Amino acid sequence: MKQSLMCSMLLVAVLGLVSCEKKDIKKTGLVKLSNQVYAMIANGPTAVEGLGANSGFVVGTKGVLVIDTRYTPALAYDLLKAIRSVTNAPILYVVNTHYHPDHTWGNSVFKEQGATIVAAPGTREELLKYSPVYLEYYRVHKPESFGMLVDVKVVAPDTVFRDGAEIDLGGIKAVVRYFGAAHTAGDCVVIIPKGKVVFAGGLLSNGYHPNMGDPGADFDNWFKALDRLGNMRINYIVPGQGKVCGKDVLETEKEYLVTLQRLCIEDIKKVTPLDQAVGSISVPGTDGYLQPNILSFNIQAVYRREIPRIVQPGCRFDLPEGFRLMDGGGSPKLGAVLWQARSTDGLLEIEVQWKPTATREVILQDVAEQVAHYQEVSDRVMVTEASKRIDIGGEKAPALYGGWKFKKELGQLGGGVWTWAMVIRGEMLYSIRLSTDAGYDADKERRNIDYLEKIASTFTVTQK
Repeated sequence: MKQSLMCSMLLVAVLGLVSCEKKDIKKTGLVKLSNQVYAMIANGPTAVEGLGANSGFVVGTKGVLVIDTRYTPALAYDLLKAIRSVTNAPILYVVNTHYHPDHTWGNSVFKEQGATIVAAPGTREELLKYSPVYLEYYRVHKPESFGMLVDVKVVAPDTVFRDGAEIDLGGIKAVVRYFGAAHTAGDCVVIIPKGKVVFAGGLLSNGYHPNMGDPGADFDNWFKALDRLGNMRINYIVPGQGKVCGKDVLETEKEYLVTLQRLCIEDIKKVTPLDQAVGSISVPGTDGYLQPNILSFNIQAVYRREIPRIVQPGCRFDLPEGFRLMDGGGSPKLGAVLWQARSTDGLLEIEVQWKPTATREVILQDVAEQVAHYQEVSDRVMVTEASKRIDIGGEKAPALYGGWKFKKELGQLGGGVWTWAMVIRGEMLYSIRLSTDAGYDADKERRNIDYLEKIASTFTVTQK
């Protein structure tokens, strides 16, 4: 009985230790995952807290490996202080899991410590390409945040790997793997086999909306990357944002991606405008997720990725560099697509709508009715000035032109000029809207609309 009691007490003690360990990993700040592996979990989603981005480090007998360096030099110094609370060993390496500022703008602090910075090729390229753009955006549009970024020195990775790398820190190894473009073009993960810990970077969020809006994202491969993580022997995952978790959160993330894509595809097929979709789509089970503003960017990203695949417009323009697909919906038989470009001369828009028709000729009344319908359903007042004919793919098509402005009740400023033309190709009627907002600069408006009409002359039907 005495032996049984001792076993029971030992079991309680062990269970108590396990319970404490599990409770420990559900905190923010410095989280010890093993004697050699630590996570630095952001306290929250604000800029001061680092936009929720996590980091971590691994300690070997030879030195330290740091995973991601946080959003600002000040936050990077906090990470350095946490490392020094554990060890005085030299910091040998930094791995950037991807290029986003909240994970890389502290690189300079660790470069000063003598670290070699390692990343996938896409991360190096994108960090150099986009960091100046981000910094300028903050300077112009978010001066309150830019005050924290004035000391940022963009430091690119020193070396890149193609498929993977193994780093021996002395008594413990870190395996760095690249599964292909997913959250960004250069996502990588850091695997610590000895502790069965994975630093997942941007591939995984826990309690935050994942960011699907990066230009280099590949949603299909994102699923595959999550599956590959799920097949590993893992005790703990350090997500790019949110608290330390287990493999169950991989399924939660996949469900988020699947659900949002499904909802967006349904709205695209119903020709729901993007701005309406942004206001109506929500992902079940995410009411308490942090950074809810990311959801609108995710919807936009899915829309712009899926529109060409679903709508399959049977026509094209020779669009100059700078034009981006912004909205659209429907099907190859009945639908619409909108492209936009922004420059120092203002906003440029080209929208084409198509539908079956039995008529053989377009008259100005057809164009006028299309303009009137657009005014009813859009946020704009359309004022028609006169008619003309413009070149649409080698045909002098009937067109109307005039000025536009936002409806008063919306409280928005803006306006400009437009041209609208219609043509028939085979059994389909194509309606082409050209519009510009040049800040009421008449010279720019005239140049912009001439430029758009020149693009419209390249219109081609690509499928019968």
